[in-house]
Order: sequence, then structure tokens, then C-alpha cells
Amino acid sequence: MKKSRTQLVLLLVTVSSLFLLGVMQIAWIFKTARMQEAQFNHTVDMAMNRIIESLSMQQQLCSEVSKCLMACDSGSCCMAMKNMEEWAGIKDVIENDLKYYGIDLDFEFDIVDLNKATSIKPTKATYMSETLEKILEQSGYRLLIRFPEKRDFLLAQIGYIFVLSIFLLLIISLSIIMIYRLYKREKKFSEGVVDFINTMAHELKTPLTNISLAVNMISKNNKITGDEKLFSYLNILSTERSNLKEKIDRLLSSSFTENGNANYSSVFNAAGLTGETVKNFIFRAHEKGGDIIVTSEGSDFTIKGDPGQFQIMLGNILDNSLKYCTGKPEINILLKPEDGKLILEITDNGPGIPQEYHTKVFEKYFRLPAGEIQKAEGFGLGLYQSRQIARQMKGNITLSAGRVTGLKITITLPIHKNDENRGDKN
Repeated sequence: MKKSRTQLVLLLVTVSSLFLLGVMQIAWIFKTARMQEAQFNHTVDMAMNRIIESLSMQQQLCSEVSKCLMACDSGSCCMAMKNMEEWAGIKDVIENDLKYYGIDLDFEFDIVDLNKATSIKPTKATYMSETLEKILEQSGYRLLIRFPEKRDFLLAQIGYIFVLSIFLLLIISLSIIMIYRLYKREKKFSEGVVDFINTMAHELKTPLTNISLAVNMISKNNKITGDEKLFSYLNILSTERSNLKEKIDRLLSSSFTENGNANYSSVFNAAGLTGETVKNFIFRAHEKGGDIIVTSEGSDFTIKGDPGQFQIMLGNILDNSLKYCTGKPEINILLKPEDGKLILEITDNGPGIPQEYHTKVFEKYFRLPAGEIQKAEGFGLGLYQSRQIARQMKGNITLSAGRVTGLKITITLPIHKNDENRGDKN
């Protein structure tokens, strides 16, 4: 549950960040458009000044324009002069001066008398000179230039930025959607696996209880105890029942290790509980001609946690050592306090685990490839579950190669201080 909430929060933060990024990107695009338009207007103003200066140097042309305006009643010189050579000359002057400032757009122009003109509607694409009275010696005349394609020009200036921004935002949005779908699918699959395991384990609990009861009843029969062969079969049945019970308990406790919430916590002696745990596996070791030896250094082995989970954690490791050892298993367990921590070192003489898998073996449901060891059986939960339990007890588990062969597993757990113990009681 805690992991799911964290993933959901991260997803919401990502979506919110994407939304803010989109808003900022759109605001930036509009700001860029305004800057482009302001720059274009400034360039046109400079071009207009150059055009006025260029026209003032052509006295004959200005004289014809002045005569046209005086004789025209519409206020527009274009209507009277559009078919005259002088009008084409003015267009050439304007076109050259616009190109000088890098403006290569189609344009329309006119010279108007503001006192007579009544149909001029200024737009963002229309520009007027300050005055032409010095040139034409007539007050109120102005040069008017209109750029019908100005909007397309400005869009072309920022178009690639806009398109690229939209494309990137679209890619990120699709990625977020795909990640969310994968997250939902993985969550649903994970919940289904956990539900299946819990259901299967609970379904096996009842027949296992009946088997245990039957084994206990049979073991009290004198005919069984007197028959060596039948008694050996009973021991096998009892051992396998214990193994099956251990695996079911391991599966049932996976919900604990998944969300990291301990059901029970107490202060206990790890050395004593380690000895009790070893008793459950010593028979298997002796049957294979091996042994499990527990040694300790120091005297402070007090830790805090769930004793049952501690036994499962240690039991998973011992079970792996016995299961994968092909010869006579020799397992050594060393307990020692060191710098306020309890160190448990479990060393075996088995085939070991290749270095490249020392991290992956702690992943849930991970199993070594069949070629790495002769037996690749189990649920793939043992070491994963052991690490989760160690972390719940604020410790950790690491793997390393044994001194000669086999595997060395080191469990590090914090030692419970006496002052903390008194504080808990209060």
C-alpha cells in the first residue's frame, strides 16, 4: 500500500509538472510572437524613414505625386496614378528599401491625404509614415504601406519552435499515458499474484492441519513404532509436513514483507532464537551427513522485532543452504556484536551464487537459471522475504563468496539498547 501511494503521488506530480510545462511553453510562444511582431514593426519604421529619404531625392516623382493629390477628390493617390510610370517608380523605391532591411514580403502602398480619406482602417499589417509634407510641400500627406502576408511571415518565424514544442509535449503526454497504463497493469498483475498465493496458501492450511493431526495420531500407535520401516516412513511424512508448513507460512507472510508492516514486535535474544531455529533444520543436515554449527562472540545479542519473522528470515537461508548443497552440508553460523550492531554470518559449502546475481537474488520471484545450479526449485521468495524482514528490523543482508567455496550471507541488525527498552516499558 505504501509503495502504491508513493507511485500514485509521483504520477500526480509528473502530470502536474507536464501541465505547468505546457502552460509555460504556450506563454513563451505567445511572448516570442509579440517580440517578433515588435521587432518587425521596428524594422518597418526604419524602412519607412529610409523610403521617405529615398523619395525626397526624386524631385520629379514627388512633383507628379503632389499634382495627383491636389487634383484627386478621393484622398488616395493610388486611384489616380496606379497606371502611371511614376507609380511603378515609387513601388521600386519602396521594394528596394524594404529588402535592404530584410523584408521580402508582398506589399500594397498608397499616398493619401488624411483630410480627404475616409475609408482607411488601420490594422496591424498597415503602416503610415509620419509625414510627407517636406517632400510634397503639402500638409497632411502620408505614405501608407500594407503587408497582407505579415501574419504568415510572423508565424513562419516562430512556426518551427511552435511545432517542435507541440511535438515534444505530445510525446511526453503519450509517454505519461503509457507509463500510467503499464503501472495499472503491473499493479493489477501484482495484486492478482498476491491474491492467488494467499488463496492457495490458505486452501492448503486446512488439509495440512488434518495431515498434522493424522501424523500425531499415527505416531502414538505401537505397531508403527515397533516397525522400523513404517516408522521411517512416518518420519519422512513428518519431515515433509514440517517443510510444507514452513513454505505455507512463508507464503502467508509475504503480505507482511510486501507492505513492510510488522504485526508483532518484542525484544528477544537472537542467539537463543537462532539455536531454536537451527533445531528445525539439524535433522535434514544430519540425514545428508552434514552439520550446522552455531558459535558466538560477545554477550549482547538483544534485538527488537518479530521473533517469528526472525526465524523465517534465518530459516529461508538455512533451507537454501541445505537444498542446494550436493555433498555433505557444513553450515557455520557466527553471531557477534560490533559497533552497536549484531552481525550474523551464515557460511556454507554449497555451489554458491555467481557474482552477477548477488543483487538479483533479492528480487521477488527471481530464480537462478537452471544452468547455474543443479537444482533451481522453489518460489523465488526466500531471500527476497529475508531481506524485507531485515529491513523491517532496520537491518540489511549482503552476499559474498565463502573463504574457500560456497556462500557467505551476512545479516546486520541493530542491537537494542537497555535505555530504549526502559523507554518502551514506560
